Amino acid sequence: MLYIALTQNDILMIGNDEHSPMLLGLSEIKQIEGISSILHKSDTEHVVVLNDESLLPKYFSIINIRFVLNHVDIDTATRIVYYQQLLQYYTSNKFCGSCGVATIRQNTNKFVFCSNCQSEIYPRIAPCIMVRIHKNNDILMARGVNFPKGRWGLIAGFVEIGETLEEAVIREVKEEVGLEICEINYWGSQPWSFPNTTLMVGFTANYKSGELVLDNTEIEEAGFFNATNIPGTPSSQFSIAAKLINDFLKKESI
Repeated sequence: MLYIALTQNDILMIGNDEHSPMLLGLSEIKQIEGISSILHKSDTEHVVVLNDESLLPKYFSIINIRFVLNHVDIDTATRIVYYQQLLQYYTSNKFCGSCGVATIRQNTNKFVFCSNCQSEIYPRIAPCIMVRIHKNNDILMARGVNFPKGRWGLIAGFVEIGETLEEAVIREVKEEVGLEICEINYWGSQPWSFPNTTLMVGFTANYKSGELVLDNTEIEEAGFFNATNIPGTPSSQFSIAAKLINDFLKKESI
């Protein structure tokens, strides 16, 4: 049985040891019944949302979900991200966008509808591209302006109205680092909840031309690195950025 207790952006864990956080068990879930509400309950999962942090017992910790994803197995991480996205969906769709009446959760699935105008309101998925750019034996890595110290990733950005995924890749690379790219290929995708209900779509591409010119409102540092001098890692090893980088490192080691 998997027990998950969420806040809007964090997750409840046992103890205060950030190096080895532990998920809650049945006894801990029972202890917070009076200050939480059920998000989902089945024969295999019991997920609740904390409503009042001030009454939380002292031996519980509220920890950022990004951090926790590095300390659980991939199946558990996937479920945590799913339920965080579901919580964000419910929170942002309490009222119908067409008529303003309070929405109701359907019994047959996890989506909501409006009893007044009969609108079914499904999650709005925001596609976001991420690209690993190759130049000979190097890949382009970058530090966003809000990245923690030592954290590096790849070029990424949300898809705009009227764009294909590939057009978004070309535009984001040009805007953020001033480069032209070619040979864009789909690599994989991942549901992500930072922020909200995002779908990360990963690509690879090759450097074509241009010099690095950084958009300093988005990118603090960027450069091409090979497998022996990778400057840092993403904040979550569960992220598609980490998977793209690790895939490159694995292929380079063969």
